[in-house]
Amino acid sequence: MSEFMLLHIDLASEVIDQQELSMDFLQEWIGGKGLGTRLLLDEVDPLIDPFDPQNKIIFVTGPLIGTSFPTANRYGILFKSPLTGTYAETYSGGSVAINMRSAGFFGIVIEGRSENPIYLCLAEGDVNFYDAGDLWGKDTFEVETILQQRHGSSAGNSSNVICIGPAGENLVRFACVQNDLYHSAGRCGAGAVMGSKNLKALVFRGNYRTNLQEKPSFKALTREIMKKISNNPQVYGKHGNFQRTGTIGVVDWTNELACFPTRYFTSCQSQFKDNYDAEAMLKILVAHEGCRRCPFPCGKLVKVPDGPFSCKVMGPEYETVAAFGGICDIHDINAIAKINEYCDRMGLDTISAGNLCGLGIEANQRNRLSLEFPANYNDPKGILRVLDDITYRRGIGNFFAEGITRVAQHFQLEDLAMHVKGLEFAGYDPRAFRGFALSYGVAPEGATHLRSCLYATEIHEPDRFSYENKVDKLIEAEDRMAVLDSLIVCKFLRGVLDWDALCHIYSVIFDQPIEIPELRELAGRVITLSREFNIVAGFGRRDDYLPDRVYLEPLFDKHGIEINLDREKYDRMLDEYYSKRGWTQDGIPIIS
Repeated sequence: MSEFMLLHIDLASEVIDQQELSMDFLQEWIGGKGLGTRLLLDEVDPLIDPFDPQNKIIFVTGPLIGTSFPTANRYGILFKSPLTGTYAETYSGGSVAINMRSAGFFGIVIEGRSENPIYLCLAEGDVNFYDAGDLWGKDTFEVETILQQRHGSSAGNSSNVICIGPAGENLVRFACVQNDLYHSAGRCGAGAVMGSKNLKALVFRGNYRTNLQEKPSFKALTREIMKKISNNPQVYGKHGNFQRTGTIGVVDWTNELACFPTRYFTSCQSQFKDNYDAEAMLKILVAHEGCRRCPFPCGKLVKVPDGPFSCKVMGPEYETVAAFGGICDIHDINAIAKINEYCDRMGLDTISAGNLCGLGIEANQRNRLSLEFPANYNDPKGILRVLDDITYRRGIGNFFAEGITRVAQHFQLEDLAMHVKGLEFAGYDPRAFRGFALSYGVAPEGATHLRSCLYATEIHEPDRFSYENKVDKLIEAEDRMAVLDSLIVCKFLRGVLDWDALCHIYSVIFDQPIEIPELRELAGRVITLSREFNIVAGFGRRDDYLPDRVYLEPLFDKHGIEINLDREKYDRMLDEYYSKRGWTQDGIPIIS
């Protein structure tokens, strides 16, 4: 069996096709994001309706998956988003990516629509189609449990199921894909694309092992990276940031630096943050868990044993806390955990879900809705009812299931809705940044924090509010994240994977030396391809601006200092960004 097999599946005809990816091709695109972006541009019409049966959804792994390399446990999904209409990518950890590779597949391209609900079992390079009628309507926890019992585990790994919940079945445009119970490929609506194809789940089984694991140079590389991790105990150690509190520790510094989105972006700090910060989470913690082959597990299994918010869930992660504790102003970590569990079961992206609930609450308070919105700030029970209405498309939930752009247009809330290209803001108010604000604008899928992760470095810079010298830093960060997502490894490893380390990893994988400029050129090609997809889909410079509120409505930190963005200065940064990317001043890539 080839080490790099690409599988094509047509769900309508149940025809499968396999092709071996050449090393020359992979040296150019690596895998993960690079491979998926190339396939998306080659195989998907940017103008196609995302729910058209001929649309395709692409699952990808990376060359490190299936090895002992730390955090090599992730898969990606690339697709045209039903939420935004743009290029879209989303990633998830856990252990299922290892099983995907063990089944013999490096990437999977799925098109067509099954007449009836189905799931796929991919094993030892083969594909079997199964009726999913008994699974349709069940939540993701139920589906994974049933399919694990039905098909067993694979190669000793804990999970081998990717599935959608009722939200995906009902084509909620921000439905996500779940695996390992609590892990979400969350943003942009991949779950809705699967639902549109009547595809409930994928199951992976196999014992394939990559040859990379046996190379002496790879074993030396892994030892080197592990040493770098161990030399940074404050971040990666047993008592470090990730292992002690996980991502929820971010709550403290986003509040301190006045970028914590509060009461639907009308404030940048919350007086109630102690109710749901890391110390509050530790009171309901039952276990520290992490993705497979991760030396610094950041997952926090929490349990609320009784009461109205009884639940057991991994998290809540920072983004979920920001969405519901901040944007929806819920003051109870137990309630946020319950909402997190509900979203995981139904297959809802918590960032979009929290943003939409916050928009509904704020619009209702301003008397801007023609229908009653049945929730308020700090109203977890009401928000749970709204989420249920969204999942099953009842009442006003049917409108909000369509995502923020369509909600804003229907209820005339364009001046209030906070998004870029139809993707709601992540848990960092961009008014508190300059380079990261531009990152929200130029990211092809919209306001994602993961395109550059620049917020994590910009907060330490003394010129955080300056518009100067930000574009080069943004481009470097985008390029480096593109390589991490092509390999695919966890972005939390970015603290040790500098450009020299990435070049070393590339040279070991492909037995081909590479210098930093060459690797950055590769990353730039991938980023430009995603831009090309959007340009053909009808997006342009006008879509790279943030909503008017961030320019016109300043926030004030606890010291009374005004925080906002200057549109003219943002505009100049955008000019500089296009120029340095080699694009026209309209943001159109120049094809040589």
